Amino acid sequence: MTDPLADVIGLLHPRVVLWKQIEGSGRWGLRFEANPDVNFGVVTTGHCWLECEGSPVRLAKGDFLLLSGPPAFTFSSDIGEDTGGDVVDGEQTLAGTQDNHLRLGSEGGPAVQLLAGHFAIEPENADLLLDLLPTVVHLRASTDGAGRIARLLELIGDEAGADRPGASLVLTRLVEVMLVEALRSAPATLEQPPASLLAGLGDPPVAAALHAIHANVARPWTVASLAAEARISRSVLAERFVRRVGLTPIEYLLSWRMAIAKRALRQGDQPIAEIARKVGYGSTSAFSTAFSRVTGSAPGRYARQRAA
Repeated sequence: MTDPLADVIGLLHPRVVLWKQIEGSGRWGLRFEANPDVNFGVVTTGHCWLECEGSPVRLAKGDFLLLSGPPAFTFSSDIGEDTGGDVVDGEQTLAGTQDNHLRLGSEGGPAVQLLAGHFAIEPENADLLLDLLPTVVHLRASTDGAGRIARLLELIGDEAGADRPGASLVLTRLVEVMLVEALRSAPATLEQPPASLLAGLGDPPVAAALHAIHANVARPWTVASLAAEARISRSVLAERFVRRVGLTPIEYLLSWRMAIAKRALRQGDQPIAEIARKVGYGSTSAFSTAFSRVTGSAPGRYARQRAA
């Protein structure tokens, strides 16, 4: 059976783990601008606040945080105006550290320590795929997922600090496992969870349609045929799919076909005609028209630009 979440993680190809230990005491704040990466953080001592989308979130010891392509966000000792004059630029401040250990705030006062970092993903599909994932995943220390991720972070830290054969492969797999663990452990108790692939997989009929698309992306799917796979009416599937995933079934099908095609074109080891066939187009011209409409570039030109 296909696994859409595993497919997405594989296409994101997370890599190059970079992290810092952040220590704050008294009043402090660290602001980061919007970025296309997947960021993570775990609180190892004390507590702090995250301000991103929506209401501020209190992060306690053992809590894990995943931010996927987030807008600007801030870690701080408190919320509101209390830390306004103590907030510093995160990227600039971290760039100036010499030992991967950043200290903020003043002596005394409540202390907090975070292990925070990010890993890069394939840029050609970043916008598309991150739109299908939650912007913020917050796992409290009491959840099973946070405990498993803590153990994975220990393994990642050990592997990153050693010089063993095959370290890059091991790190890549550990990061992929951490991403999957974070996403499947995300709380499902929200009354109105944000539209995402994860939310879609939590709705059985929508999940059935997603599995069908990923199992055979080349099939000429229609809303009717996907509804038959999900065993509900066409209108009900269309409404639930948009509400859960944020796209219509056909928009999702097109986006997933284009994501696969972009990866194949970047790799450069298949003729365009073969790529077109594998993603469900009966002719190269039909594929080229669809690809150009979505990306603004013809397949051949796209492949040459990525090669360069």
